Amino acid sequence: KNKINKKPFTVKNKLLITLVVVSMVFASCNRRSQLLYMRNIDETMDVPFATPPSYKLGVGDILHIQLVTHSPEISMAFNNPTGIQYMSQGRDESSLYLSGYTVNPDGYVQLPFLGEAQVKGLTLDEARTIIQQKTNALYRDASVIVKLASFKVTLVGEVRRPGVIKNYNDNLNIFEAVAAVGDITENGDRQKVLVVRPTSEGNKTYRLNLADKSAFASEGFYLLPNDVVIVEPIGNKVFQMNIPYITLTFTSISTMILLYNFITKL
Repeated sequence: KNKINKKPFTVKNKLLITLVVVSMVFASCNRRSQLLYMRNIDETMDVPFATPPSYKLGVGDILHIQLVTHSPEISMAFNNPTGIQYMSQGRDESSLYLSGYTVNPDGYVQLPFLGEAQVKGLTLDEARTIIQQKTNALYRDASVIVKLASFKVTLVGEVRRPGVIKNYNDNLNIFEAVAAVGDITENGDRQKVLVVRPTSEGNKTYRLNLADKSAFASEGFYLLPNDVVIVEPIGNKVFQMNIPYITLTFTSISTMILLYNFITKL
């Protein structure tokens, strides 16, 4: 009788273990909805967009400043040739640092022939106006070009190529930043993207749901220099990582049960 009862017991346990393992595998699979952006938007829908913010210059920012005049000699004397080459061709970071104008701890940039200009807390347009006024006092018909050359954003977490991206446009939105690092991985939570923004009053944080149209209206939709974007893993990421160990555990238990039943039959 004992031998007759042990076989159903063994089959039942093997079936139970198999069902548990299969259930775990299915539970760890990503749903299609987890991989989609803007799930609640259609072609005819009007979507409100956030207004691109005006960045206020701060200590450590690097500016590309170029003076354009009718006199090549004056332009050449003011402009750093390496700086011009950087902006037009190489975009090499060492050239950026060496040829750009860094905002010092007091909030000033030191300009050839023009002296110091206070730019901390100003927008690029306001800084250009200040430098233009200084230029007008020395040169006629001179135009000043001011660009932010140190627009960097950091992306970490569940993205394909975590790292620092450099932006050479006036604005950068969250989708452009994500695309620059190869998109969010299959294990990234598109509904809980965190943007950390350093300010003079401390860090501000914004939560963006990239699966919802509300992301377009968020203050964190347009990124600012020195922002950090953190893409968190979805809930089953840790479970997926542990599946091999869980499977090994259940396999070991199943093997031990088979050995036990085999030994008891002897």
